[in-house]
Amino acid sequence: MRIDLDESRLDRGKNKVPKPIYVASVGPALSVKGGVTRVIELIGAHLPEHFCVRFIATFNRYTGYEGATRADRGSRLVQACVFLLACVQVLFRALARGTIFHVHFSGRGSLLRKGVICVMLRSLRCRYLVHSHTADTNPFFPWLPLACRRLILWVICGADRVIVLTRFWHDYYSSILNLPPERVLLLPNPADLPKSIPDRSRRQGLRVLFLGNIGIRKGAYDLIRAFGALPEDVRAHCHLTLAGDGDTDEAQTLAQELGCAKRVAIPGWIGKAAVEGLLADSDVLVLPSYAEGMAMALVEAMSWGLPVVTTSVGGASEFLEQGRNCLLVSPGDVDGIRDAIANLARNPESRLQLGLAARDTMSRFSIDTYITTLSALYEELAGSQSGGSSVTIAPTRADRNALVPLVNRATNRVDSALS
Repeated sequence: MRIDLDESRLDRGKNKVPKPIYVASVGPALSVKGGVTRVIELIGAHLPEHFCVRFIATFNRYTGYEGATRADRGSRLVQACVFLLACVQVLFRALARGTIFHVHFSGRGSLLRKGVICVMLRSLRCRYLVHSHTADTNPFFPWLPLACRRLILWVICGADRVIVLTRFWHDYYSSILNLPPERVLLLPNPADLPKSIPDRSRRQGLRVLFLGNIGIRKGAYDLIRAFGALPEDVRAHCHLTLAGDGDTDEAQTLAQELGCAKRVAIPGWIGKAAVEGLLADSDVLVLPSYAEGMAMALVEAMSWGLPVVTTSVGGASEFLEQGRNCLLVSPGDVDGIRDAIANLARNPESRLQLGLAARDTMSRFSIDTYITTLSALYEELAGSQSGGSSVTIAPTRADRNALVPLVNRATNRVDSALS
């Protein structure tokens, strides 16, 4: 009887349902176009069922000139109301306790909005993570007062973890915020690897793909100039597709001026299914960015076995190796982009080998590994929230006074980063 009883207890332990853990994901609405949204979608889709995720949108349409066409820009008044509603939702959940906040930010307006959210969270001593997707080492608006910059850096310092995408950003935040290494979590963007990739060995010609915001930062105009400068015998067998939002009209005009518009397609922003179709049909991705966090376009293209022509900005050299899984060019090097495309067009075997190596590289960043790491972090914070040891100690007045020179130094480093 005793053995049966013990076995029964073991069975009940195996079948025990995990305690629900409530997570508030604070960031752009899921309808917003971009890599940050894609990461948030992947997290929500793959977390185990006992994580109850609530998405809190701080904006749902771009209002500035970057990241949106004129037709797509939203009303600033409407976006202010969306943000105000987000603040109310965060405050309600913060006061109710029991929620872990996962705050996603990039630069400029995003950092300002999330800074306000984090002021509430730190003031109420909530458990929160800040997840940096910024591509710029100077993420503040130039006009933002020094006091506001210090306040934002102070609330980032108060997070239980600062999540970053590459070792470059790990060292950057550790340095400017003077955080111990264990408080900064290196968590590269996840790769949702397709089960199989297409056989590209018998294809004729070269289909070149660009995914992302069409503008200066991603190098879209440099790519069009490089494509227009290809030798005629090469360009006659190539086709370029630029899929993304941004200044599509200017890109189309540039292609016409360079005489290559007939071989350039600019469909604008497209959905996930259409993106996967392009990734399957294309032969190479070109993303000659001037600044990046860790581009999801790069991750997805390499997951689909595409060779990539890109730059090593933002720590991309940590997973990119010249001549093995990519071809690297310098930002703004139009001739280098042209030569890389021509090289891939003339060497199909090299193209295939680069693509297979790229796919193998992305297997290290699988979504399963990513979710395991993130789930463990949520579990840790939930445990400390319910009575375990705290990850961060609530600051005393002396702590806050000691922090002043640190945020001054951080602000000075950020201000001088692009000078």
